Amino acid sequence: MKVGDLVQSNIFDKKGSGAYGLVVGPYEIMPGYWSVQWCSDEWELTYGIVGMYEVSEKDLIVASEA
Repeated sequence: MKVGDLVQSNIFDKKGSGAYGLVVGPYEIMPGYWSVQWCSDEWELTYGIVGMYEVSEKDLIVASEA
């Protein structure tokens, strides 16, 4: 996993599910965690940024590499 990767959660589906997030950097305080800027699920034809969250690498799957 690296900065710029597009990720999804693998908590409910090992292949990835739910909204997409953009990896913006490692979370310095906790090794193995990444700061991810998540977008919302589809609202009509647009997507919106929900917020930045720190997520464990083991709970993410790379949907598209940077």
